[in-house]
Amino acid sequence: MPMLKNLMLSGVYRLQQLAFGSRAALSQRSRTRWRSAIPTSDLTWGRRVSGDAFIRKVEFYGGFGSAKSILEIGPGYGRLLQSCLDLKVPFKDYYALDISAANVDWLREKFGAPNRMFIQGDAETTPLPAGFDSMMSSLTFKHLYPSFEPALNNLVRFARPNARFFFDLLEGQSQFFERDRITYIRRYSRKQVIDMLARSRLELVAFDTVEHDPEHRRLLVVAGLTR
Repeated sequence: MPMLKNLMLSGVYRLQQLAFGSRAALSQRSRTRWRSAIPTSDLTWGRRVSGDAFIRKVEFYGGFGSAKSILEIGPGYGRLLQSCLDLKVPFKDYYALDISAANVDWLREKFGAPNRMFIQGDAETTPLPAGFDSMMSSLTFKHLYPSFEPALNNLVRFARPNARFFFDLLEGQSQFFERDRITYIRRYSRKQVIDMLARSRLELVAFDTVEHDPEHRRLLVVAGLTR
């Protein structure tokens, strides 16, 4: 059965290549929506969604502290940072990387402070100005084409020795573009996650769940650098 499932998934991927173009073209297509995104509730199912549940999980696993530098990937309209401020979790400084220039401009205007830096760029290629102790990403890694592994390979270069990675995913085993032909979504099995972590010099700390709202529960991945 696993072999049959893998063949079916590879068949879907080949069909999408035929329909949409080369892998490089698909990669660019998958970024189209997010490059032009604006900081509205369209980023989260048409309604504002609190980041409290995610931030509480990060806090539970020791992701915050007064001496820790935080990196967020895909901050959107700032729901995780807003929850950090509302819940008064401690951090030394906060870096947020978003592919949308409009999102970054808005975040700078709303959350600007000496210890908060907002960077426009791609998680797969952008160099970071400083090391980090905790990386967070919510509702973003499922959209990275063809997987989140290239982003991890870039980000791990800037992780400090005891850094932790926190990100949520859709659990399962499928990948597709939605009807708009630009929104890419991938579901991951736990084994796929563990294998991708290992190739990025990371190891699993824990699988957990995070409930963004009653209709949206996600697999939470907590990882650390391989010792």
